[in-house]
Amino acid sequence: MSRLAGAIVHQVTAGFAPADAISDEARNIQRVLRSWGCQSEIYCWSEHIHPETRHECRRLSDLDPRHCDLLLYHFSIGSPATRTVLEQPYPKVMIYHNITPSSFYREYRPDISVQLDQGREELGRIRGAFSLALAVSDFNRRELKRLGYPRTGVLPILFDPQNLRVGLKERVRARWLRGRSSTTLFFVGRLVPNKKAEDLLRMFSVYQRFYDPNSRFVWVGSEAGMGKYALQLLELADQLRLRNAHFVGYVDRSELTSWYLAGDIFVSASEHEGFCVPILESFHFGRPVVAYAAAAIPETLGEAGVLLDSKAPELFAAAVHRVVSDRELRSELVARGRRRAAEHFGLERVGSILREYVVAELSGAREGDARQETDADSAP
Repeated sequence: MSRLAGAIVHQVTAGFAPADAISDEARNIQRVLRSWGCQSEIYCWSEHIHPETRHECRRLSDLDPRHCDLLLYHFSIGSPATRTVLEQPYPKVMIYHNITPSSFYREYRPDISVQLDQGREELGRIRGAFSLALAVSDFNRRELKRLGYPRTGVLPILFDPQNLRVGLKERVRARWLRGRSSTTLFFVGRLVPNKKAEDLLRMFSVYQRFYDPNSRFVWVGSEAGMGKYALQLLELADQLRLRNAHFVGYVDRSELTSWYLAGDIFVSASEHEGFCVPILESFHFGRPVVAYAAAAIPETLGEAGVLLDSKAPELFAAAVHRVVSDRELRSELVARGRRRAAEHFGLERVGSILREYVVAELSGAREGDARQETDADSAP
């Protein structure tokens, strides 16, 4: 680790908030960098720092261009932070978390749709500013290659189960949340159109009708800014005559942990995910996963869950029922999931990948500085 001791490696994010996947990733990377002896801070555009996290993140305007060896920029949407990042004189590495196609938002939030288009245009325009572009999945990396990024790689999400500690409060709350439901199907994530909550409601209608009339469906995640979409989902639930279908909104990390404990099976019909961190969290809590095979989900899930090529409600519901009712299959999926979260996305493996990239970029920068000094010395 001595090669990194004293190196200054900072990160920049477009936003920073509690229980946010990219913010959590930046925190985990910072913790790893500091364990190697690096100096490392996280910077963000001041208007996008959540008040609860101001002690963890510094204002981007405080970033000193004279004191940094390497900058890691988490890119996920068009942001004013990009311009400041590009102005920095030291080597820069992008960590790409993906941009949702704007078509998903056009009907519900035209303003966000425009912002997403601007972000994708920006992503293509700035490719020459980064010595390396890393993606959290190969699905994302292939997009970078299509946009002409010359040097790309994959840095999977660094999964740290310490963020999901379970105490007595969480266990008590989980027992209360379970209520009298015999089976709880759940999804964790923002209530946004690309995640296709309507397809899960249609699947749940079949599951409740033919397999478990006392079952429950729970969506855990903020619906902020998506009132029109949320209203359409409630209307659909009424049309389908669903019982026990709940959209609980944003919850803090403690209550989120309780919902994982209260749930039985994680289900996803999402059509666009750059990674899908809740799959790893489900693995950690021993919850099997049934998911539609779209975008990066097959990479994240691997062979540790059930992947579906179709979202036909009857087929989806049958797959869920099989996992719920077949104890041997369920136990095997739970064991595979826990191994995958710990081994494939754990600190040791992903930390080693990150270290190789950081060492290589710092070495390359030093070699470049040495060449410049040699050229200057030999100049007439």
